[in-house]
Amino acid sequence: MVRETSHLLEILRSEVKPALGCTGPVAVAFAVAVSKDAVGGTPRSVRVLMDKDTYVKNCAVGIPGIDTRGIPIASALGAVAGVSEAGLEVLKKVTPADAKNAKALLPSVSVDIKWDFDGVGLYIETWVETDRGTGHALVAKKHDQVIFAEVDGRLVRGAYPSGFREVTDETRDPIREFSVEDLRAFACSEPLENLLFLREAVTLNMALANQGFQEGIGENFGSGFRGIPSTGPILKAKSMAAAAADARMSGESLPAMSCATSGNVGITASVPLVVMARELGLDEERMLRAIALSFLLTIQVKSYIGRYSAFCACAIASSIGIAAGMTLLLGGNGKQVDGAIRSVVGSTLGVLCDGAKHGCALKLSVAAGAAIESAYLAMQGSSIRGGDGFVCPTADETILMMGRMAREGLGQADEKMCRLVFERDMESTNRRG
Repeated sequence: MVRETSHLLEILRSEVKPALGCTGPVAVAFAVAVSKDAVGGTPRSVRVLMDKDTYVKNCAVGIPGIDTRGIPIASALGAVAGVSEAGLEVLKKVTPADAKNAKALLPSVSVDIKWDFDGVGLYIETWVETDRGTGHALVAKKHDQVIFAEVDGRLVRGAYPSGFREVTDETRDPIREFSVEDLRAFACSEPLENLLFLREAVTLNMALANQGFQEGIGENFGSGFRGIPSTGPILKAKSMAAAAADARMSGESLPAMSCATSGNVGITASVPLVVMARELGLDEERMLRAIALSFLLTIQVKSYIGRYSAFCACAIASSIGIAAGMTLLLGGNGKQVDGAIRSVVGSTLGVLCDGAKHGCALKLSVAAGAAIESAYLAMQGSSIRGGDGFVCPTADETILMMGRMAREGLGQADEKMCRLVFERDMESTNRRG
């Protein structure tokens, strides 16, 4: 148990990190910054080759430090002002002058989609030409994972992969070694001092939520929930989750605590639990243990469905995390956690990811509501049974089935969705031009 405990704590620490801005365009900026920092000098041109999901699903989201959206401007910002050592906070030092210089570099930025990439995950290859030479890097699988970097054909970091599958393979992720019960037992028994770093997740993500209630932030979905005739804690949890997404999708310059390299996922898996714990008058220890379980389950589910998936990770992965964490808040046991997970899968399975955007705020709120309600139902002995549609007899089996569905059943659907959105946006651009 000592080995397992230390391993889970290591996973939790490695997958829960601050991220400034939506991690899709941020990953592109990071990959470009890695190439730029490898070679040094003043950027002259940028080329990016990337998977369809990273491109198509990140064109409508705001970017901190600039009033322009899209992958090309994220690439230019990474070249002009990106700090690769900062990881998912690569754009934290962007100034108004940097934004102006990035816009000036745009004509020299080339972005292409690798449509033949059939892996399930992130793939971003970048080349930056400067007055000192050409830097070349590959970031894959995780938004901040550098596979290799080279300068003028000379390897300076990492190693060259043997193929696409190698760099995006998630089948060996250590989180898969554990059952749902293992994760619950860890969250309940780990010494509290080892979980205190999760306080930062509470601070960062709740600050985003509060920012999202300011007038003119996105579509102000978070504020809109306050106009619904209900004063219950569940509606408040939904409202706060939506408000955090309002702020983040608008490009507000506040970091989120990401989970499994997604800021929205980190928000969804934590904010509703913070709200519910406070509304129920529970102490910090119970709240942090619930968040730990939520994050670990979210990480595990994302490993099965893919970092980039046809499934919406907030509606599927984070909702499973919330359901388990909420059951823990309510004093539930392993059987009740299992039941809550099965119910939330039975009610939210099938929500697709059509990209990062303002509307994500509503998906976060839906995930929060369904998960919290599933936890309360489980505490009363009501859960979706195995064999009821897609749901299996146990939570572990259900999660495995979801992974197979995402990887084996939705590949063509995801590609078609990406092509439809891409073609629509290209037609719109041509009409404006």
